[in-house]
Amino acid sequence: IRRQRQMCIRDRLGTVVIVNDYAYVNGGAGWVALSTAKALKKKGYRVILFSGVGPIDVGLVELGIEVVCLGISDILHEKNRLYAFCQGLWNKKAYNLFLNLLSALNNKETIIHFHSWSKSLSPSVLYATNKMGFHSVLTLHDFFLYCPNGGFFNYQKQKICSLNPLSLSCLVCNCDARSYSQKVWRCIRQFIQNRVVRKMNNLTCISISDLSSRIFNESDWHEKVSNIRINNPIETKFTTEYVSIEKNETYLFIARLSLEKGLDLFCDAISQLGLKGCVLGDGYLLESYRQKYPTIEFAGWVSGEDKKYYYQSAKAFIFTSRWYETFGLVVAEMKSYGIPCIVPDRCAASEQIEEGKTGYIFESGNLESLKECICKYEQTDIIKLQNNILDISTSQKYSMEEHIKVLLNVYEGILL
Repeated sequence: IRRQRQMCIRDRLGTVVIVNDYAYVNGGAGWVALSTAKALKKKGYRVILFSGVGPIDVGLVELGIEVVCLGISDILHEKNRLYAFCQGLWNKKAYNLFLNLLSALNNKETIIHFHSWSKSLSPSVLYATNKMGFHSVLTLHDFFLYCPNGGFFNYQKQKICSLNPLSLSCLVCNCDARSYSQKVWRCIRQFIQNRVVRKMNNLTCISISDLSSRIFNESDWHEKVSNIRINNPIETKFTTEYVSIEKNETYLFIARLSLEKGLDLFCDAISQLGLKGCVLGDGYLLESYRQKYPTIEFAGWVSGEDKKYYYQSAKAFIFTSRWYETFGLVVAEMKSYGIPCIVPDRCAASEQIEEGKTGYIFESGNLESLKECICKYEQTDIIKLQNNILDISTSQKYSMEEHIKVLLNVYEGILL
Protein backbone atom coordinates (compact mmCIF):
# COMPACT_ATOMS: atom_id res chain seq x y z
CA ILE A 1 0.00 0.00 0.00
CA ARG A 2 2.82 2.39 0.93
CA ARG A 3 4.57 1.70 -2.39
CA GLN A 4 1.35 2.26 -4.33
CA ARG A 5 0.80 5.58 -2.55
CA GLN A 6 4.37 6.68 -3.30
CA MET A 7 3.85 5.82 -6.97
CA CYS A 8 0.60 7.74 -6.91
CA ILE A 9 2.19 10.88 -5.46
CA ARG A 10 4.98 10.73 -8.02
CA ASP A 11 2.37 10.52 -10.77
CA ARG A 12 0.28 13.32 -9.30
CA LEU A 13 2.84 15.78 -7.93
CA GLY A 14 4.30 17.56 -10.92
CA THR A 15 5.62 20.86 -9.64
CA VAL A 16 6.86 22.37 -6.38
CA VAL A 17 7.07 26.16 -6.20
CA ILE A 18 9.49 27.33 -3.51
CA VAL A 19 8.75 30.87 -2.30
CA ASN A 20 11.64 32.66 -0.60
CA ASP A 21 12.49 36.36 -0.27
CA TYR A 22 16.02 35.78 -1.54
CA ALA A 23 17.32 33.86 -4.57
CA TYR A 24 20.55 33.12 -2.71
CA VAL A 25 21.52 31.76 0.69
CA ASN A 26 21.38 34.59 3.23
CA GLY A 27 21.07 32.48 6.39
CA GLY A 28 19.80 29.20 7.80
CA ALA A 29 16.24 29.49 6.48
CA GLY A 30 17.53 30.50 3.05
CA TRP A 31 19.85 27.51 2.99
CA VAL A 32 16.99 25.15 3.81
CA ALA A 33 14.77 26.69 1.11
CA LEU A 34 17.34 26.53 -1.68
CA SER A 35 18.81 23.18 -0.66
CA THR A 36 15.34 21.67 -0.56
CA ALA A 37 14.68 23.03 -4.04
CA LYS A 38 17.86 21.40 -5.33
CA ALA A 39 17.09 18.08 -3.64
CA LEU A 40 13.57 17.97 -5.07
CA LYS A 41 14.95 18.72 -8.53
CA LYS A 42 17.40 15.83 -8.21
CA LYS A 43 14.44 13.60 -7.33
CA GLY A 44 12.96 14.40 -10.72
CA TYR A 45 10.32 16.97 -9.82
CA ARG A 46 9.81 20.25 -11.60
CA VAL A 47 10.95 22.97 -9.21
CA ILE A 48 10.39 26.71 -9.50
CA LEU A 49 11.89 29.26 -7.13
CA PHE A 50 9.94 32.50 -6.77
CA SER A 51 11.96 35.22 -5.04
CA GLY A 52 12.33 38.95 -4.71
CA VAL A 53 16.00 39.70 -4.15
CA GLY A 54 18.97 38.57 -6.27
CA PRO A 55 21.57 37.56 -7.24
CA ILE A 56 20.43 34.09 -8.24
CA ASP A 57 22.30 31.16 -6.71
CA VAL A 58 24.41 29.60 -9.48
CA GLY A 59 23.67 26.08 -8.23
CA LEU A 60 19.97 26.53 -8.99
CA VAL A 61 20.66 27.41 -12.60
CA GLU A 62 23.12 24.56 -13.05
CA LEU A 63 20.48 22.05 -11.96
CA GLY A 64 17.91 23.50 -14.32
CA ILE A 65 15.66 24.93 -11.63
CA GLU A 66 13.40 27.64 -12.99
CA VAL A 67 13.90 30.91 -11.10
CA VAL A 68 11.58 33.89 -11.11
CA CYS A 69 13.38 36.76 -9.38
CA LEU A 70 11.88 40.23 -9.18
CA GLY A 71 15.32 41.82 -8.89
CA ILE A 72 14.20 44.22 -6.18
CA SER A 73 15.77 45.34 -2.92
CA ASP A 74 14.46 44.03 0.36
CA ILE A 75 12.50 46.54 2.41
CA LEU A 76 15.44 47.28 4.69
CA HIS A 77 17.76 48.32 1.86
CA GLU A 78 15.22 50.04 -0.38
CA LYS A 79 16.37 53.70 -0.60
CA ASN A 80 12.89 55.03 -1.23
CA ARG A 81 11.43 54.58 2.25
CA LEU A 82 7.87 55.36 1.20
CA TYR A 83 8.11 52.69 -1.49
CA ALA A 84 9.58 50.26 1.06
CA PHE A 85 6.71 51.05 3.43
CA CYS A 86 4.14 50.15 0.77
CA GLN A 87 6.12 47.21 -0.63
CA GLY A 88 6.36 45.54 2.77
CA LEU A 89 2.61 45.76 3.31
CA TRP A 90 1.54 44.69 -0.17
CA ASN A 91 3.98 44.10 -3.03
CA LYS A 92 1.81 44.57 -6.11
CA LYS A 93 4.60 43.57 -8.50
CA ALA A 94 5.14 40.31 -6.63
CA TYR A 95 1.40 39.67 -6.60
CA ASN A 96 1.00 40.18 -10.36
CA LEU A 97 4.04 38.10 -11.32
CA PHE A 98 3.12 35.31 -8.92
CA LEU A 99 -0.46 35.30 -10.18
CA ASN A 100 0.88 35.06 -13.72
CA LEU A 101 3.13 32.14 -12.74
CA LEU A 102 0.36 30.26 -10.98
CA SER A 103 -2.06 30.71 -13.86
CA ALA A 104 0.23 28.51 -15.99
CA LEU A 105 0.28 25.68 -13.40
CA ASN A 106 -2.18 22.94 -12.50
CA ASN A 107 -3.38 23.50 -8.93
CA LYS A 108 -4.13 19.79 -8.52
CA GLU A 109 -0.55 18.77 -9.31
CA THR A 110 1.37 21.62 -7.68
CA ILE A 111 2.46 22.43 -4.13
CA ILE A 112 3.42 25.98 -3.14
CA HIS A 113 5.99 25.89 -0.34
CA PHE A 114 6.56 29.18 1.50
CA HIS A 115 9.81 29.72 3.40
CA SER A 116 9.94 33.54 3.69
CA TRP A 117 8.01 36.48 2.29
CA SER A 118 8.22 39.30 4.86
CA LYS A 119 11.50 40.87 3.66
CA SER A 120 10.52 41.60 0.05
CA LEU A 121 7.52 39.67 -1.29
CA SER A 122 4.85 40.63 1.28
CA PRO A 123 1.57 38.81 2.11
CA SER A 124 0.38 39.45 -1.45
CA VAL A 125 1.91 36.15 -2.61
CA LEU A 126 -0.10 34.29 0.02
CA TYR A 127 -3.27 35.96 -1.25
CA ALA A 128 -2.46 35.00 -4.85
CA THR A 129 -2.00 31.37 -3.84
CA ASN A 130 -5.40 31.17 -2.19
CA LYS A 131 -7.08 33.04 -5.01
CA MET A 132 -5.87 30.45 -7.50
CA GLY A 133 -6.88 27.52 -5.29
CA PHE A 134 -3.43 26.01 -4.74
CA HIS A 135 -2.42 23.77 -1.84
CA SER A 136 0.38 25.37 0.14
CA VAL A 137 2.90 24.54 2.85
CA LEU A 138 4.48 27.13 5.15
CA THR A 139 7.65 26.33 7.09
CA LEU A 140 7.78 28.31 10.35
CA HIS A 141 11.41 29.46 10.26
CA ASP A 142 10.44 32.43 12.46
CA PHE A 143 7.49 33.66 14.52
CA PHE A 144 6.01 36.18 12.07
CA LEU A 145 2.79 34.17 12.00
CA TYR A 146 2.15 35.41 15.56
CA CYS A 147 4.50 38.26 16.48
CA PRO A 148 4.88 41.60 14.65
CA ASN A 149 8.70 41.58 14.93
CA GLY A 150 8.92 37.84 14.25
CA GLY A 151 10.78 36.86 17.39
CA PHE A 152 8.72 37.31 20.57
CA PHE A 153 11.58 39.57 21.58
CA ASN A 154 11.76 43.05 23.11
CA TYR A 155 14.76 44.61 21.42
CA GLN A 156 14.71 47.66 23.70
CA LYS A 157 14.96 45.52 26.85
CA GLN A 158 16.90 42.69 25.18
CA LYS A 159 14.66 39.98 26.57
CA ILE A 160 11.96 37.55 25.47
CA CYS A 161 8.51 39.14 25.28
CA SER A 162 5.52 37.46 26.93
CA LEU A 163 2.83 39.91 25.75
CA ASN A 164 -0.10 38.64 23.74
CA PRO A 165 0.66 39.62 20.10
CA LEU A 166 -1.47 42.49 18.76
CA SER A 167 -3.13 43.00 22.14
CA LEU A 168 -3.41 46.54 23.47
CA SER A 169 -0.33 46.02 25.66
CA CYS A 170 1.55 44.78 22.60
CA LEU A 171 0.43 47.69 20.43
CA VAL A 172 1.64 50.33 22.90
CA CYS A 173 4.93 48.55 23.67
CA ASN A 174 8.04 49.91 21.96
CA CYS A 175 9.82 46.62 21.38
CA ASP A 176 11.22 47.25 17.90
CA ALA A 177 14.94 47.31 17.21
CA ARG A 178 14.66 50.65 15.39
CA SER A 179 11.74 52.79 16.53
CA TYR A 180 8.15 52.77 17.74
CA SER A 181 6.94 53.98 14.33
CA GLN A 182 8.54 50.87 12.85
CA LYS A 183 6.65 48.80 15.43
CA VAL A 184 3.36 50.41 14.37
CA TRP A 185 4.14 49.57 10.75
CA ARG A 186 4.92 45.97 11.69
CA CYS A 187 1.57 45.69 13.47
CA ILE A 188 -0.23 46.93 10.34
CA ARG A 189 1.64 44.36 8.27
CA GLN A 190 0.77 41.65 10.81
CA PHE A 191 -2.91 42.54 10.62
CA ILE A 192 -2.89 42.37 6.80
CA GLN A 193 -0.91 39.13 6.75
CA ASN A 194 -3.10 37.38 9.32
CA ARG A 195 -6.25 38.45 7.53
CA VAL A 196 -4.90 36.84 4.35
CA VAL A 197 -3.69 33.66 6.04
CA ARG A 198 -7.00 33.09 7.85
CA LYS A 199 -8.73 32.96 4.48
CA MET A 200 -6.35 30.34 3.06
CA ASN A 201 -8.30 27.12 2.65
CA ASN A 202 -5.52 24.70 1.73
CA LEU A 203 -2.65 25.60 4.06
CA THR A 204 -0.42 23.31 6.14
CA CYS A 205 2.24 24.67 8.53
CA ILE A 206 5.51 22.95 9.38
CA SER A 207 7.13 23.44 12.79
CA ILE A 208 10.85 22.71 13.01
CA SER A 209 11.21 22.24 16.77
CA ASP A 210 9.14 21.20 19.78
CA LEU A 211 9.15 24.83 20.94
CA SER A 212 7.85 25.96 17.55
CA SER A 213 5.10 23.32 17.73
CA ARG A 214 4.17 24.30 21.27
CA ILE A 215 3.83 27.99 20.39
CA PHE A 216 1.69 27.09 17.37
CA ASN A 217 -0.58 24.82 19.42
CA GLU A 218 -0.97 27.44 22.15
CA SER A 219 -2.06 30.03 19.59
CA ASP A 220 -5.48 30.21 17.93
CA TRP A 221 -3.92 29.16 14.62
CA HIS A 222 -4.26 25.46 15.53
CA GLU A 223 -8.03 25.82 15.20
CA LYS A 224 -7.69 26.92 11.59
CA VAL A 225 -4.51 25.38 10.18
CA SER A 226 -2.95 21.92 10.51
CA ASN A 227 0.59 21.75 11.86
CA ILE A 228 3.24 19.09 11.24
CA ARG A 229 6.59 18.72 13.04
CA ILE A 230 9.56 18.12 10.70
CA ASN A 231 13.28 18.41 11.43
CA ASN A 232 15.28 20.82 9.33
CA PRO A 233 18.10 19.20 7.36
CA ILE A 234 21.64 20.29 8.18
CA GLU A 235 24.41 21.35 5.85
CA THR A 236 26.83 18.52 6.53
CA LYS A 237 26.63 14.75 6.83
CA PHE A 238 27.48 12.81 9.95
CA THR A 239 30.80 11.05 9.40
CA THR A 240 33.48 9.27 11.40
CA GLU A 241 35.87 12.17 10.79
CA TYR A 242 35.12 14.14 13.92
CA VAL A 243 36.93 17.23 15.14
CA SER A 244 39.78 16.43 17.53
CA ILE A 245 38.39 18.66 20.25
CA GLU A 246 40.90 17.46 22.87
CA LYS A 247 43.70 19.17 20.91
CA ASN A 248 41.83 22.46 20.46
CA GLU A 249 41.60 25.61 22.58
CA THR A 250 39.13 27.79 20.69
CA TYR A 251 35.51 28.39 21.70
CA LEU A 252 33.44 29.14 18.60
CA PHE A 253 30.55 31.57 18.07
CA ILE A 254 28.57 31.60 14.80
CA ALA A 255 25.63 33.93 14.19
CA ARG A 256 24.51 37.26 12.87
CA LEU A 257 26.41 39.84 14.89
CA SER A 258 23.56 41.57 16.67
CA LEU A 259 22.58 41.97 20.30
CA GLU A 260 19.68 39.50 20.25
CA LYS A 261 22.15 36.79 19.24
CA GLY A 262 24.03 37.37 22.51
CA LEU A 263 27.41 38.31 21.04
CA ASP A 264 28.17 40.40 24.14
CA LEU A 265 27.57 37.37 26.39
CA PHE A 266 30.03 35.27 24.43
CA CYS A 267 32.71 37.98 24.30
CA ASP A 268 32.38 38.92 27.97
CA ALA A 269 32.48 35.30 29.14
CA ILE A 270 35.48 34.34 27.01
CA SER A 271 37.39 37.52 27.91
CA GLN A 272 36.71 37.32 31.63
CA LEU A 273 37.71 33.65 31.77
CA GLY A 274 40.89 34.32 29.77
CA LEU A 275 40.01 31.77 27.09
CA LYS A 276 40.52 31.72 23.34
CA GLY A 277 37.48 32.65 21.24
CA CYS A 278 36.59 33.03 17.58
CA VAL A 279 33.52 34.74 16.10
CA LEU A 280 32.16 33.82 12.67
CA GLY A 281 29.51 36.07 11.19
CA ASP A 282 28.77 39.57 9.99
CA GLY A 283 26.54 42.36 11.26
CA TYR A 284 26.42 45.88 12.60
CA LEU A 285 28.41 44.98 15.75
CA LEU A 286 31.43 43.59 13.89
CA GLU A 287 33.78 46.58 13.87
CA SER A 288 32.88 47.93 17.32
CA TYR A 289 33.27 44.51 18.96
CA ARG A 290 36.47 43.79 17.09
CA GLN A 291 37.94 46.90 18.74
CA LYS A 292 36.33 46.26 22.13
CA TYR A 293 37.58 42.64 22.37
CA PRO A 294 41.05 42.56 20.77
CA THR A 295 41.89 39.12 22.18
CA ILE A 296 38.98 37.48 20.31
CA GLU A 297 39.30 36.65 16.62
CA PHE A 298 36.56 38.08 14.39
CA ALA A 299 36.71 36.23 11.08
CA GLY A 300 33.63 37.81 9.49
CA TRP A 301 31.30 35.85 7.22
CA VAL A 302 32.75 32.53 6.10
CA SER A 303 31.28 29.61 4.17
CA GLY A 304 32.18 26.31 2.57
CA GLU A 305 35.68 25.00 3.19
CA ASP A 306 36.68 28.16 5.06
CA LYS A 307 33.97 27.49 7.62
CA LYS A 308 35.08 23.88 8.01
CA TYR A 309 38.62 25.12 8.71
CA TYR A 310 37.34 26.97 11.78
CA TYR A 311 35.28 23.97 12.86
CA GLN A 312 38.44 21.88 12.95
CA SER A 313 39.96 24.28 15.51
CA ALA A 314 36.93 24.31 17.84
CA LYS A 315 36.99 23.01 21.37
CA ALA A 316 33.28 23.72 21.83
CA PHE A 317 30.51 25.79 20.32
CA ILE A 318 28.74 28.44 22.40
CA PHE A 319 25.24 29.48 21.31
CA THR A 320 24.13 32.56 23.26
CA SER A 321 20.94 33.67 21.50
CA ARG A 322 18.72 35.72 23.79
CA TRP A 323 15.50 34.88 21.98
CA TYR A 324 13.61 31.66 21.38
CA GLU A 325 14.94 30.70 17.93
CA THR A 326 12.79 28.22 16.04
CA PHE A 327 15.40 25.46 15.86
CA GLY A 328 19.09 26.34 16.15
CA LEU A 329 20.39 24.88 12.90
CA VAL A 330 24.04 25.58 13.69
CA VAL A 331 23.84 23.52 16.92
CA ALA A 332 22.78 20.44 14.95
CA GLU A 333 25.57 21.15 12.49
CA MET A 334 28.17 21.40 15.27
CA LYS A 335 27.01 18.08 16.70
CA SER A 336 27.45 16.49 13.29
CA TYR A 337 31.16 17.31 13.63
CA GLY A 338 31.24 15.92 17.16
CA ILE A 339 31.57 19.37 18.72
CA PRO A 340 29.80 19.71 22.12
CA CYS A 341 27.62 22.78 22.55
CA ILE A 342 26.72 25.19 25.34
CA VAL A 343 23.24 26.68 24.79
CA PRO A 344 20.60 28.81 26.61
CA ASP A 345 17.66 27.16 28.34
CA ARG A 346 14.83 29.19 26.78
CA CYS A 347 16.01 28.63 23.23
CA ALA A 348 14.77 25.84 20.93
CA ALA A 349 18.38 24.69 20.55
CA SER A 350 18.28 23.35 24.13
CA GLU A 351 16.10 20.50 22.81
CA GLN A 352 19.20 19.15 21.09
CA ILE A 353 21.36 19.03 24.24
CA GLU A 354 21.42 16.56 27.12
CA GLU A 355 22.83 18.41 30.12
CA GLY A 356 26.27 17.14 31.03
CA LYS A 357 26.04 14.42 28.41
CA THR A 358 26.28 16.14 25.02
CA GLY A 359 26.84 19.69 26.25
CA TYR A 360 25.64 22.20 28.81
CA ILE A 361 22.60 24.46 29.20
CA PHE A 362 22.83 27.88 30.88
CA GLU A 363 20.20 30.39 31.97
CA SER A 364 19.26 32.57 28.99
CA GLY A 365 20.90 36.00 29.05
CA ASN A 366 22.79 35.27 32.29
CA LEU A 367 26.54 35.91 31.97
CA GLU A 368 27.44 34.25 35.28
CA SER A 369 25.45 31.15 34.38
CA LEU A 370 27.25 30.97 31.02
CA LYS A 371 30.64 31.32 32.69
CA GLU A 372 29.72 28.59 35.14
CA CYS A 373 28.85 26.22 32.28
CA ILE A 374 32.11 27.01 30.48
CA CYS A 375 34.04 26.27 33.68
CA LYS A 376 32.17 22.98 34.01
CA TYR A 377 33.11 22.16 30.46
CA GLU A 378 36.76 22.95 31.16
CA GLN A 379 36.69 20.35 33.95
CA THR A 380 34.73 17.74 31.95
CA ASP A 381 36.02 14.72 30.08
CA ILE A 382 35.19 16.28 26.72
CA ILE A 383 36.05 13.12 24.81
CA LYS A 384 33.30 11.37 26.74
CA LEU A 385 30.91 14.15 25.70
CA GLN A 386 31.93 13.70 22.10
CA ASN A 387 31.45 9.93 22.32
CA ASN A 388 27.98 10.53 23.72
CA ILE A 389 27.21 12.67 20.67
CA LEU A 390 28.43 9.80 18.49
CA ASP A 391 26.10 7.37 20.26
CA ILE A 392 23.04 9.62 20.15
CA SER A 393 23.34 11.42 16.83
CA THR A 394 22.45 9.71 13.59
CA SER A 395 22.84 10.84 10.02
CA GLN A 396 19.25 9.87 9.30
CA LYS A 397 17.67 12.32 11.74
CA TYR A 398 18.92 15.51 10.05
CA SER A 399 19.87 14.28 6.58
CA MET A 400 18.50 15.95 3.47
CA GLU A 401 17.39 12.53 2.23
CA GLU A 402 15.22 12.03 5.32
CA HIS A 403 13.92 15.61 5.13
CA ILE A 404 12.81 15.18 1.52
CA LYS A 405 11.25 11.80 2.28
CA VAL A 406 9.13 13.28 5.07
CA LEU A 407 8.35 16.39 3.01
CA LEU A 408 7.07 14.31 0.10
CA ASN A 409 4.86 12.40 2.52
CA VAL A 410 3.39 15.74 3.60
CA TYR A 411 2.79 16.71 -0.02
CA GLU A 412 1.22 13.29 -0.51
CA GLY A 413 -1.23 13.81 2.30
CA ILE A 414 -2.20 17.19 0.90
CA LEU A 415 -2.75 16.17 -2.71
CA LEU A 416 -4.36 12.75 -2.26
